[in-house]
Amino acid sequence: MFNHKIKNNPVHMLIMEQINDVENCLIQFESFIRASSAPNVSFDSLNSLAKGISEAEAVADISLRKMIDSLVGSSYLTATREDLISIATSCDAIANKCENYAKMSVFQQFTFPDEYSEDLLQIISISREQFEVLRKSISLLFSDFGSLLKDHSILDEIRKHESRVDEIEEKLYERIFKMEITLAEKMQMSDFADKIAELSDIIENLADKIQIMLVTRKA
Repeated sequence: MFNHKIKNNPVHMLIMEQINDVENCLIQFESFIRASSAPNVSFDSLNSLAKGISEAEAVADISLRKMIDSLVGSSYLTATREDLISIATSCDAIANKCENYAKMSVFQQFTFPDEYSEDLLQIISISREQFEVLRKSISLLFSDFGSLLKDHSILDEIRKHESRVDEIEEKLYERIFKMEITLAEKMQMSDFADKIAELSDIIENLADKIQIMLVTRKA
């Protein structure tokens, strides 16, 4: 069980530090997508941005390891430690995917037309809003576990954001396959859209993990 009365909880501070580092990857990935739709963008510039995301992901990895190490000898029950590690590693998956998607785009020399990138940026923007709600939810596990246990409607906000992403993604697919481009290009664009929307899916899955934690600990 979480003891929210403990001040300066090292596990709390380290998991929030990791979340900040993951969010930095999301922010840089958003900049990468924006740059990818700019007229006459050079692949040297995109490669430089992709390397920046890789560096940010490496920092997030270090934060993850520190957070896991802080659980050694902690007063948390084994099940709680396992749940916290599962949440932290799922957050880390977001950073990993930002890095991989940017690299893949550079390798394929893939740039985005305006009518496509606008939707991608909207999806990422919503995902960042969704991630901010997730951040608050995780912090509440430590700072006000009792209130979150009684009322976890904040998790429904995360799911609402994911539903908005689904709507944009579906309409984007429809437009992609109506474009006057080759089938290979359509498949490439739809695949990349699917990968970016997957970030929102991961965040929604994290909300489910938190809800399961609450249910299994409710008296």
